[in-house]
Amino acid sequence: MHFDLVYEEIGEFGPFQKYIVLVGPLTSFYAGLLFVSTFFTLAIPDHRCALPGWANDTYSIQSLAHFEAVNSSIPPADADEKYIYDQCNLRYTDADGNKRLRPCHAWVYDKSIFQSTLAADSNAQMTFFGGLLVGSLMTGVASDRYGRKRTLVISSIFYFVAALSIAWTPGFIVYLIQTFCVGFFSVGNFMPVYVLCMEFVGPSYRRIAGLIGGFHWLFGNLALGALGYGIRDWVTLQIVTASPGILFQLWFFPESPRWLFMQGRLAESEAIIRKAARWNKTSLPDGFFLKVFQTTPEPNQAQIWHLFRNRTLGLRTLIVFFNWFAVCLAYYGLTLNSGDLGGDLYVNFFLTTLMDLPASLACILLLERTGRKPLLVGGMITGGVGCLSTVFTIIYGGKDPEYETATRILALIGKFGASVGFTMAYMYSGEFFPTVVRNAGMGSSSCMARVGGILAPYIADLIVFGALSLTAGILALYLPETRGRKLPETIEQGIKFGSEEIEYSPKEAIVNQAFDGQEENTKL
Repeated sequence: MHFDLVYEEIGEFGPFQKYIVLVGPLTSFYAGLLFVSTFFTLAIPDHRCALPGWANDTYSIQSLAHFEAVNSSIPPADADEKYIYDQCNLRYTDADGNKRLRPCHAWVYDKSIFQSTLAADSNAQMTFFGGLLVGSLMTGVASDRYGRKRTLVISSIFYFVAALSIAWTPGFIVYLIQTFCVGFFSVGNFMPVYVLCMEFVGPSYRRIAGLIGGFHWLFGNLALGALGYGIRDWVTLQIVTASPGILFQLWFFPESPRWLFMQGRLAESEAIIRKAARWNKTSLPDGFFLKVFQTTPEPNQAQIWHLFRNRTLGLRTLIVFFNWFAVCLAYYGLTLNSGDLGGDLYVNFFLTTLMDLPASLACILLLERTGRKPLLVGGMITGGVGCLSTVFTIIYGGKDPEYETATRILALIGKFGASVGFTMAYMYSGEFFPTVVRNAGMGSSSCMARVGGILAPYIADLIVFGALSLTAGILALYLPETRGRKLPETIEQGIKFGSEEIEYSPKEAIVNQAFDGQEENTKL
């Protein structure tokens, strides 16, 4: 399919493409509202065991008698913990008059920050990322087999319904199923839109199309922070953040003409191209589609495991996978655990989220100047050094306010680096994997990232984040640069990629056009 002819006639970034690129990634705004909403809905407030025999017991001290009862029944927390009270045990006096401890089965929670959170009943953040992992595997397959638009519409409906229904969850097991479904269908809500954007614009504008979604994601995160600050009840917050999903049912979006061509649906593909030409106020010459559709692409026989048949290509693939795992662990770990940095929880969330803005701007300004590899390596190493540097402020400063501020600044530097690294991991991978396995390579990379996401809520350790990011950045030095190079089409070209200029036969060039330009920039 000679699709470059289409761009030459209708324009690379006309009104039709601008409509697709600006409206479609609004799904990333919705994802920004829901992806890290667990920071608020699943937050664990300060708590202690409920006092036996006190029907109206509260975390806040009510009276002198209440104060004495708490001190006599609740042991203090260990010196190295940030809590005041032991959160698991009650103190009691046995028949011999000895003070002993026993586990408690009911708790009271501090409501000075949150009026209620779902974590008061359950803590199941990893189910969301588990849904993302499975969705990353299956959505790509569905999008290639059944179409980008159909996958988008079906996923968007179930994504909205699953997210909204959590507010009325009847129990723990049902909540787990609902949360898993939110993660699963979220992939189908934003990934097909990304692919549509990439397949509708010309080569010169793929960088812009790939970066737009990152800004929508940022604005969604900032909106979540504002809503979380104003709404302290998890049920209300869940309803408010899920409700905008009704606006992102993009059933009116066109199908990808590239995908339609690959399915042999030439008349439908032609109709969409003609519509784009009308929007862009251009006229198509006679016999135009005879040139565009003159050759039918051959079926793709390559599989993801073919990347590992060669030692060099296999090693590079593993390095790319490890970078995805490390950057996702650091990115979501820093975001979801920003409340542990000291100071105000909401300020920490806002500042951590805001680091995506300078990171995205840096990628826009430097991407074509420095190349993909330096930004990937620089982002990962910056994130790693920022996180690792906190070991000095934590060890030597303790809880001193000045050292807490220094820790917070270093963690923000780490988040900036992680955000740059995440952006470049998407873009680099889209150009690194050969065309014949590009979708499979991106899906496998995304799965590695979701493993990091699953672990992120439970590894609140800046040293771990930093060490893995730094290691990933150093390993990325062994990857080839992709800027300005012809994209590899076959596994054989992937093996040679970076060591010599790739030469294309006409047959290979035709196959390439169906998958060309699959680069990404989203933290989803």
